[in-house]
Amino acid sequence: MKNTLQDPRKSPVMFAGHGSPMNAIGDNIARAGWIDLGKQLKKPEAIVAVSAHWLTHGRKVRTAADNPQINDMYGFPEELYQIHYEPAGSPELARKALELLGDGAEGDNTWGIDHGVWSVLSNMFPDADVPVVMVSVDADASPEEQYAVGQKLAALRDEGAMIFASGNVVHNLRMVDWDNAGGFDWADAFDGLIKGRLSTGDRHGVTGYSAFPDSRLAVPTTEHFFPLLTALGAAEDQDTIAVFNEYRELGSMSMTSYLFF
Repeated sequence: MKNTLQDPRKSPVMFAGHGSPMNAIGDNIARAGWIDLGKQLKKPEAIVAVSAHWLTHGRKVRTAADNPQINDMYGFPEELYQIHYEPAGSPELARKALELLGDGAEGDNTWGIDHGVWSVLSNMFPDADVPVVMVSVDADASPEEQYAVGQKLAALRDEGAMIFASGNVVHNLRMVDWDNAGGFDWADAFDGLIKGRLSTGDRHGVTGYSAFPDSRLAVPTTEHFFPLLTALGAAEDQDTIAVFNEYRELGSMSMTSYLFF
């Protein structure tokens, strides 16, 4: 039987380019894509969320039964700060995640659900009725280790948990051009190269991104790119891949997103 979003073989893996917090509200392409995908997806039992905005030394997992909202952005319109999105946590799922991650991972409840996660999920699942377990990005881990984290967490897909990673394939805040509705040539090229690798099934090869042309411009710091590697590790060869929100904005930001199901 053909695999579909409403009748998946197992829970999906998603990488979302989240971009500006303002994508959470108003009329924009990203938000429309998240809303549409939320309507198409079978609602998961839970979500394991890897966010670019929870950057730690060592791998951390939130084990608490709640998820206080973190408004980790400043100077935006008041309307953005009115969003209230605090889905429950899942101590049981967190325990399983820690067991799968093994040595080097530990429980940590000092963080909550940040805008890299709530900006997307508040549009996909607006009722906040899907439990979320937050997993940090380990700043000290190599690209291959980020990929391996996804491989370890992949077992949770069989238990109804969606693996959700949030960052940006291209993320260079120093080169943001507020008057640019698209992408610089180098941003378009790097984004297209990553898509090309994935379209040929070369997921693991993306760990070598630093040798790709324009990588220093596209990925000047790693925290927004590493969640993509974790998502790719959690995907499987037999998964169907769907590309959505495929565009660049502000010159140096890619919104291109992937779903594996």
